[in-house]
This record gives sequence, C-alpha cells and structure tokens, in this order.
Amino acid sequence: MKDKLNLPTSEDIKKTLRLESGKLPSFPPAAAKLLEASRDDKTSIDDIAKIVETDPGISIRVLEIVNSAMYGLRRKITALSEAVAFLGLDEIKKLALGMTVFEKLFKSGRAEKFNRLLFWRHCISVAVLSKEIATEIQYPDPEEAYIAGLLHDVGKVLLDVQGRVKVDDLIDELENSTDLIIEKERSILGIGHDDVGAFFCSLWKLPEKLSMAVRYHHQPFGHLDLTHEEMLLISIVSVADFLCWTQGIGSFDIIRPPILPPEVEKTIDLSRINLIDCIQRMNKEVDNISKFYHFIFPSADQLKENILWANLKLSKANTRYYYQEDPLAGLQKEVGPAGSRMPSEMELELGKPLARAKSIKEVLDIVMYQVGQVFEPLHWSILLKDPKTQDMVFSVVVGTSKDKLLGIRLPKGEGIAGFIMENGQSLIVQDVEKDVRFSNRIDQYTGFKTRSIIGTPLKTEDKIFGVIELINKIGEGRFTQKDLTILSSIGEYAAIAIERAYYNQALTALATKDALTGLKNRWSFERAVSSKDDVMKRYGTVFSMLIAVVDGLTKEGDADVSPGNDEILKRIAEILNTTKRRQDDIFRYGEDTFILLLPLTYADDADTVKHRILKAFSSVFTPTVQSPIQLQIQTYTVSAEDSVHLKNLVKGVLPKSKRLINDSRVKDIEDNLQVILDNENKKKESDADKGPALGKTVSLSGEFIRLKTRESGYIKVEKLSMKTVAFKISKSNLIEVNDFLDIQFILDDLKKSLIKRRVVVREIKAAYILADFYNPPPYSKDLGFYLMSG
Repeated sequence: MKDKLNLPTSEDIKKTLRLESGKLPSFPPAAAKLLEASRDDKTSIDDIAKIVETDPGISIRVLEIVNSAMYGLRRKITALSEAVAFLGLDEIKKLALGMTVFEKLFKSGRAEKFNRLLFWRHCISVAVLSKEIATEIQYPDPEEAYIAGLLHDVGKVLLDVQGRVKVDDLIDELENSTDLIIEKERSILGIGHDDVGAFFCSLWKLPEKLSMAVRYHHQPFGHLDLTHEEMLLISIVSVADFLCWTQGIGSFDIIRPPILPPEVEKTIDLSRINLIDCIQRMNKEVDNISKFYHFIFPSADQLKENILWANLKLSKANTRYYYQEDPLAGLQKEVGPAGSRMPSEMELELGKPLARAKSIKEVLDIVMYQVGQVFEPLHWSILLKDPKTQDMVFSVVVGTSKDKLLGIRLPKGEGIAGFIMENGQSLIVQDVEKDVRFSNRIDQYTGFKTRSIIGTPLKTEDKIFGVIELINKIGEGRFTQKDLTILSSIGEYAAIAIERAYYNQALTALATKDALTGLKNRWSFERAVSSKDDVMKRYGTVFSMLIAVVDGLTKEGDADVSPGNDEILKRIAEILNTTKRRQDDIFRYGEDTFILLLPLTYADDADTVKHRILKAFSSVFTPTVQSPIQLQIQTYTVSAEDSVHLKNLVKGVLPKSKRLINDSRVKDIEDNLQVILDNENKKKESDADKGPALGKTVSLSGEFIRLKTRESGYIKVEKLSMKTVAFKISKSNLIEVNDFLDIQFILDDLKKSLIKRRVVVREIKAAYILADFYNPPPYSKDLGFYLMSG
C-alpha cells in the first residue's frame, strides 16, 4: 500500500513542519473511533452514542445541531441516545465526525489570511458534493466519499499550524501569480498539502482508500495499480473539489480552480452526471449547515451554469497543458545557439513563461518569440478565424512586413494558411512556385517574396481557431520536415495555452467585473478593502470613499419609462469613468449603487471629485416627471488603519443593496478570441511608450556582426527604445537596408547590463543606421527599467 501512496519521508515532513520535541500531530480520538465504527457493519446506534459521549464538548455540540432550526423538531431532545435514535446511524456519524474534525483539528490556525471558516465551508461542501456524486454514479459507499471529501485538504491545516513557512506568504504569492495552488505550494512550502495530508492519514491508520483520495485528488494516478473503486473515490473527490472552486467555494479566497488529473474523465463520464442537480442539492444541505456555523453560502439561485461549463472547459485545457511535455524541453542543445544564432535572454522554453502569462496577448507574444528563436524566419504570424465572416485575420505579426499585414484579412480557404485552416493539418511547402495552393496576393501587397512556408493549425479538441504560419528563413535556407515536426508540437502546446488563457481571462472577468458596465464589482471591492496592508499599498495611509446611489430607476414590471435602467446605468458608469482621476477605482456595488475609492485623498479633494461628477451628471440627465433620475453621493475619509471596517460601513449605509450576479455567457474561444485580441492590442497601443517616437537619447558603445558576410565592427548607440535602435558604425561597409545584424552593447546602468539583439536595418544615412529589433523578447527587465529611468 505504501508503494501506491508514494508518501514523503519523515525527514521530508520535518523539513516542512515544525514538530515540537519531534511530536507528530494526532488525529482526534473520537473521530478515529467513529471512522473505525463506520467500517463495521455490526455497529449499532448505541455504539455510536457511546463514542460521541466520550467527548462531552462534542456531545453538547451535536445536541445543539439536532435542536437547531436545521432539523425543525417539534420538541427539544436532551439525551444523546435519543438524538442518535431520531437522526439515524448515518446522519449522526456524519454530524459527529464533522463536528469532531472541525472542533479538534480545523477550527483555529495562525495564518491571518487563511480564513478557517471559509476553509471549513469548502471542506463541508466537498464532502456533501462527494456524497451526491457518489450516489449519482452508484458508488457502493457514499458515506465513505463524504468522509474523503471532508478530509481531502487536511494537509493545509497542518501546513498552517506547524509549517516552517507561513501560509500567509503562500496566499500573498498566489494573489500575484497565475500558478496552480498546488504548484505554488510546492515551490514555496517545499511540499504539497496532498503529500502532507496523505502522510498523516497513513500515520493515523485511517482507511487506505481515504489516504489515497487525499494523496491523489490533485495528481495523476493512472500509473498505479489501483482497483476501480480506489480510482472512483479519488475521481469523486477531485471532481467535487473542482466544482466547489468553480462556484466560489474554495479553501482560499482567490479565483483559482484546480485542474483535474487526466484519469478523472476516463474514470467518471461527467456528461452522464446531472452536475447542476448535484450542486443544487449540495447547496441546500450546506445552506442548512451554514445556519449553524454562521457563514454565508451561495444559495441555489446564485448557481450559474455558464461559470460551471466554462470552468470545465478551462479544466480540460489545464489538464492537457500541465500533463503535456514542453515541446521545447531539451531542444536548446539540439538547436543552438550555433552558427549565426545570438545568445538569448530567454532559454528555449514554453512551459514556465506561459505559466506566468496573465493574458492571451502575453501567451501569443511568448509563443511568437520562441518560434522566432527556434526557426529564425523572416516573417511569421498567427491568423485567427473571424467567426462571422470565416475570413482569416492576421492577428499577430512579426518580421519584415508586420506593419502592413496586421489586421489584413484573407478569404476563407485562400493560400497555404487557408488550406491548413480548412484541413487542420500541418503543412510544409519548400518551394511555393511549385504549389498550386499558394496565393501571391499578399506578396503583391507587401512587396515581399515568399520562397518557403511551414504552418500548423491552432485547435481545441474539436475546432480550429487559427494558424501559425512561417515564411522564409533568414539567409537562403528552406524549412525542413524536421522543422515542421517541431512546429506542429509547438502549435499543439500553444493552442492549449491560448485556450487556457482565454477561459482564465473570461472567468476572472465573470468573477470580478460587472457584466453591464464593465466596472469592477462588489466582490472586487470587498477584496480591495479586506486587508489593511493591501489597502495601505494601494490607497495610502488616508484615502476617501464616495458612495453614489442612483434614484428614480424604473421599478420591476414598470417597463413604460424610457430610457431603460440598463442604458441609464451604463451612461452613469461612463460619467464616472470620464470624471475620475487616473488612480481612482470605481466599483458597481449593487443594482443602483457605485463606490469610488480615491487614493491619498482628504475630505476637501473628495468633495471636489464629488462636485465634478455631479456637474457632469447634470449635463446629461435633466430630471423630469417621465425620467426623475438623480444621483446622491456621500463622501467618507478613511484611515488605512480603519479600512477593515469599510465593508461593515458600506453595508450599514446600503443595507438593501442587491448583490448582482454576472450571468454573461462565456463564448467559445473560436467565437471571441479575435475580439479580445483586438481589445488587448488597443490597450497595449494606448499604454505604449510615452516618450519620444525615436526613443531615449543615449551614448552606448557596442559591436555588430553582419549575418550575410560575417563582417564585424564597432557601433555607437545614440537612440534606443524597446523596439528600435539607432547607431553609428565605425567604418565604411556593405550594409544594406533589410540586412540582419547581430549587435551587442552595454547599458550605463549600475549593473552595466549587456544587451544582445538581432536587428533588421530599416534606414541608412551615411554611417547612421536605424534598425528594428528582430524578435525582441516579450519581457526584458534590464532594458525596460533602463528606458523608464531618467
């Protein structure tokens, strides 16, 4: 059994946990006896009553629950034996075990940001949902699934209470990254909660199947010699855990659903389970439990299927992404840097850079950079399908014709890219003049001469949404069959990463943005003011809050008044956006309520902002009998020290404010990717370099090598930006426009950073050369910080 569990050693545990005098944490004795009794078919109601009575504190709590409104009994029950007889064996075991585990193991901890009530809500929810799924798929012991769900995250409690590294540090890191929780745990704490939990479950001699569910609910288990029931239990807990995260019921207060191990979908056919019914039944039961524990649980009417299905799509993409080998792993030695290749600031690697990417545009930039590093094409692009017209759009373009090609459309099926899009197969054309599928229309438009092409499709499991196309290699070389094999692997990996980024981005927007106005929502506000330290960093030691309430909106069922509420609220959101200062944050808190947080702002300045908003409002809305719209604004100046009370202050001012749910449908990736990318490109353009068009004036010494002839010499860099460089060369030479040069120069910063780039010559004036960086890295800290400095 230990071989199946593959547990960490005691030494590994001691490196991660602080164990006083070598003493290991123990499992609550009453809970252990209840678990043992639950495995014995001969266990009677009296046996259970006797076990519970051994712990007076638990006995009292069980009686409190039994007599609560949750069960609606007509008379008060005072004897534990009577409670057990009334509720039945399974229910009392479940109640007693849950209460014992909570009181003795889960209730208290040391991490400020690890909210134990939220954590307990998650554990109870996973337990209840595990039982519901087990019943649905006819697993032989649903109660066992309940217990496995209850204990699946026990390792997090042990890491919190006795970890050498604070769980608060982990949560801080998670809030600023896109990494999976389990991966970030291992990198920061040294070991995962699944490893720790399984180690102690085994040490406590809990049932073997429970230990396995704790151990593998985040990890692949197909390589193990497990029975079908063991695989089912692991899969049940893994799915229940995942579904709870999708509904905002995670063990931490962040948006980060886990991934499903690849074996889960093979073990449980999710399409045959009524997941919505399971979640609604879970909601109902845990809502009753929540009344006793006094935590707020999303009610059944807040369940949104769009979030569930989008998360399932994300999970599938995540599973394929995390369990597929990086196509560039090990390629560094094989490919170079040899011959003309410049040493790279980034190794040939997709996995880690893509894991850090926070947007679709970042994913695409990383993919295109690595494609340039591996293949050294003259021109390469990603074409995406327009779902309305079926045209192919040059959505990401790198290389010599990028300015002309970006946004250009090709009709469906045209050219080599059109053939790949239609057929979904990678293709190499070593000589385009001999291939009838080639269309020279783009060459005629750009003045470019295409010789050789390779391309590969970007596709989800069943639909093609784009093509990566590479044209001509630097020099006179042509693409090879080996190039096509590597590009196909990159394309498959890139498609998964793009799909993953798409659904991550969409789900984050659903959770944090208001669907109608696009503003941050109530959840975002509550997160923004939940931590004193975070408030101080974002808003300063003193800041102001404006609460704006819209009066005169149409009441439900009163549809004759014009304009409609939605249009009014969107126009008010526009007013707030246009009148706010750059650093201010706006939230749509409720149906008719907006909140503004103004960093480093005292009362006088807050009043100025208020009057500016009201002036703009009055110029748009003139109250009439038909449309009596008014805007009431209250201002509050707050110290960061008191910010923890802001949520209660707002609830006091707005007791009837209705919480809004973003019920937007998450569109399929092929229907919306191009639109999102257009928006990201526009944002990037607006945030671009604010300095002079030609960049920063500098005086930096360096060297160059001309790729075509290997001629070399010295340069003096005089203008520099993230995309271009202007320099003088040391002597007369044969450099021409469109030549490729490898240059390097040293920045005059404190680190004396060495910058190495390949450039394409764009303009020559005597000894003065203006060049574009060829395939610059998507991020370059040294050069970026240097250009931002004075």
